[in-house]
Amino acid sequence: MERLRVIFAGLLIVSLAAYAVKPSEIPDSDVEYGPPGGLPMPKTILFSASPDQIAADAEEWSKRGVRAFFLDHVARDWSSDIWATDKEPWTIGASDATFRKSKEAAAVCRRIGSELFLKVAFDRFFEWFNDTQWQKINHNFRQFAIFARDADCHGIALDIEYVGDQYSFGWKGYDYKGYSREDLVLKVRERLRTAVSGMYDEFPEMILLTFPDCGFSLGSAIQAAWIEEAAERNAPGGVHYCTEHTYRNPNIREMFAYAWTINRFFRDTLSNRAYRYWVGSCSIAPGVWPFGFNYESVHDPGMTRDAFRQGFAASLMLGRRYNWIYSHNCYEQLIGRQLDLCQNPAEVETYLKVLTDREIVTTPKYLSLAQELRDMRLRDYSGELGFEPFAACMGPDDTPSLQVVPKGSAGGATSDVLWDMACRHFRGEAISFRRFFGTQTDWMVIGPFPSPEKLQGHSIVYPPEQEIDLGAEYDGIGGKVRWREYKAPEDRASVDFTRVFTPSENVCAYALCYVTSSAAREAQIRAGTNDAGKIWLGGKLVLDYPEEGGAVLDREVIPVTLPAGTTPILIKVCNGVNNWGFVFRITDVAGNPIPDLRFGLVKE
Repeated sequence: MERLRVIFAGLLIVSLAAYAVKPSEIPDSDVEYGPPGGLPMPKTILFSASPDQIAADAEEWSKRGVRAFFLDHVARDWSSDIWATDKEPWTIGASDATFRKSKEAAAVCRRIGSELFLKVAFDRFFEWFNDTQWQKINHNFRQFAIFARDADCHGIALDIEYVGDQYSFGWKGYDYKGYSREDLVLKVRERLRTAVSGMYDEFPEMILLTFPDCGFSLGSAIQAAWIEEAAERNAPGGVHYCTEHTYRNPNIREMFAYAWTINRFFRDTLSNRAYRYWVGSCSIAPGVWPFGFNYESVHDPGMTRDAFRQGFAASLMLGRRYNWIYSHNCYEQLIGRQLDLCQNPAEVETYLKVLTDREIVTTPKYLSLAQELRDMRLRDYSGELGFEPFAACMGPDDTPSLQVVPKGSAGGATSDVLWDMACRHFRGEAISFRRFFGTQTDWMVIGPFPSPEKLQGHSIVYPPEQEIDLGAEYDGIGGKVRWREYKAPEDRASVDFTRVFTPSENVCAYALCYVTSSAAREAQIRAGTNDAGKIWLGGKLVLDYPEEGGAVLDREVIPVTLPAGTTPILIKVCNGVNNWGFVFRITDVAGNPIPDLRFGLVKE
């Protein structure tokens, strides 16, 4: 089947199944590289290293182009007693062993002109309305600042990623008894703004870095609150926003467009004072992840050398103060050691040369654009870049995310409406993407069936693909499985299989409904599956998406002819790990809902 490779009005991202790699992963070939010339270069930060590693290796890292570090293995989590890391909580200050090692690492960095940032992660869920807990949290944050200040660190890096589930309004821990979404937003911002206020009280000159990029979620509400606090104080160190979207999307035009997207987001979500501070004192620090991808014991490159060269060059051009390298599974390789663990050590050396050479793209157009984006000038860059910002609705929790899409692909009116809806969602307003887009969320479902590693279940033919018999039962994981009715919560645009089936990893399941049309008509199936998915319309396979992916509204646009009468729709979704589900709707050829279609769970 030939699937559309363009995006109609309302489509959120390009249909990617027909591509070996996403367009954002392909470096542009018509660019030139060279030394930075008059463009000031940022300091490249390494994520991350222990005090001992920094003390031993900082000079070698400096020779390889890395001039800053996230200090790890000191304060793992916001709940940590930083003075107890050495297993002796009674030693505080100069008598603390971890403090002494950190101070030694900082001294090495200061001597060679490198910078050091104490890294604190969010590993445990917060209780936003627990005043007693927050007294302890505020104390811990003050101690982090005291430790970093007295150890002679340059600042603090707050990694808020690992409690990402809590940044969704639909998180299972939110019951909304006695508070609204708006109340939750205000409380989240208040709590963590107060915590960081205590850090500034102790360490006014600290440079604050935060990651990752969190779209229109409560995570970004936290980061926005920190910018507001820094702006109120006119904190000299600024707040620097470290991106992960750029890890494996090295195309220079896409990376530049993403910086534009972030600046637009903060313009629309910060107060006027905070936005002026953002423009004048803050920066975007793009991150790149070259080796060791997939969290397994893999040390080899995760992208081509040309892709890494372009992504790293773009990160240098966009980073007004910093860019950064993620070193999971590749610390030793990035510093030129243990290359024998790689399949092709000579090839790895060419990647390391990219880090050392620190070349940028010298094509004049990009030099000019880089300066504008560093200055956070907001204008329409789509003509030069071919991409534009977009607010994408993503399942399973429908939290809007920041996306970059090809110019004009979403349709101006649709794009503006979605961006406005996403900003309202960000402020805590209850937004129904389901009602607006007309997604189908009532289904008969059956599963789970086994899907061995690497989504192998996608190609395994289970009985629901061979027959539609709502009274049948089949062998599934844990015993017999049967068809049952599932209706998503009223405010959800997508179907979350993790709420339906157990287990939810390395599995697959099916969903069935019927659509009735009064006449034959041309239409579009618009869907997104997490992960691999297949869709049958009237028994005919119309979508075969075998890869990992997100349940992004309108990710796939499939032209179909709906016959008159009632037609079955069968969806199969396989999952590896984490989120599992899909979003589905049928529209006319312009992407608009079809009012007279009827959906049901039984054949009419």
